[in-house]
Amino acid sequence: MPAFASSRPVRDPIDPTTLLTAIPALLGFIPERSIIVVAFASDRGISATMRHDLALDDTGAPTSELSTVLAGLGAITHSYGADEVVAIIADDRYPADDPRYRRVLAIADRHFDAIGGVATGFALSAFDPGAAWSVIWCPDGQAWSVDVLDDREGVIDDPQTCPTAIAEAVKSGRRILPRRSEMRAMLEPLPGECSDARRCSYCEACRVDVPAMSDPVLLNLLTGVVADGGGPLDCAEVAVLEQAIRRPPVRDAALALAVTDLRDDAESVWRELTRRLSGPGRAAAATLLAHLHYIGGEGAYAGVALDVALESDADAKLAGLLDTALRAGVRPTMLWEMIDGSYGTARELGVQMPEITRRAAG
Repeated sequence: MPAFASSRPVRDPIDPTTLLTAIPALLGFIPERSIIVVAFASDRGISATMRHDLALDDTGAPTSELSTVLAGLGAITHSYGADEVVAIIADDRYPADDPRYRRVLAIADRHFDAIGGVATGFALSAFDPGAAWSVIWCPDGQAWSVDVLDDREGVIDDPQTCPTAIAEAVKSGRRILPRRSEMRAMLEPLPGECSDARRCSYCEACRVDVPAMSDPVLLNLLTGVVADGGGPLDCAEVAVLEQAIRRPPVRDAALALAVTDLRDDAESVWRELTRRLSGPGRAAAATLLAHLHYIGGEGAYAGVALDVALESDADAKLAGLLDTALRAGVRPTMLWEMIDGSYGTARELGVQMPEITRRAAG
């Protein structure tokens, strides 16, 4: 990928407190025991924010797995044409100035050598309001993207109320989740008669018989349910929609809903189906949800949904492809080729899908 265009106005270096306070909003959740890599483009805008578990062994030394992850992140940022990289360690196991953390950043620096290494490294125990941060790595004494000439330590503001969090809440309606496990909890089976991830169409309380339907009929029904507002589904609807999303042509066409005015309602339906179905049906619903988040630039949510999809059906091909792309750092814009295919499939089925109204993210 070529370097980012340099004709854009170059912004002033960002204040460290502003950057660190915004990290949870950029990720969508508050990271714990993590290393976060922020890549900056040629205009000092953030081009990517990536997080991984800070994998340390019993002595606090970085594991070989962590080194492999850092190598992968280095390749991703280089492919993005990033001009500079900043790394942040959020960990409560040792003091911020512990040499163990500098060792992690030294390893990261080697893996990011294609773009000049790690320009600046920060450490803090947690992303809590008032938490202290420190610069623990800055080989050249300064960074182009972040202003660390005057301030080498400080405290972060409230990540929940920072401008980035407010802007994200207005755009997506999402609050910052305290931890990634909460994202997973949002996809756990619903309690009640159809709990334990049993298919509603086969549970003892429902016994819904679903007649076989053609792909065009199923796609029209699926789109109609989403257009109705994404409200709670009865068991008969769940059974029909399971049949729909397990048909590859119907599922592929339904991917287009992620970039239309029905996006939010589609998310509601995909999420409910993920929580009401099991096996391949749950995997298909979670894959639709993952694609919706991925193309919208919500990588953390997409990753959790893909975990659910592949746990439910290890042979779910589309989920596997999306998971590979997400882990490789493929940008959301690359998924728009799938959208062209979705509209093409819908036309072949004779179904008119809603117009595209959501612009590409990332």
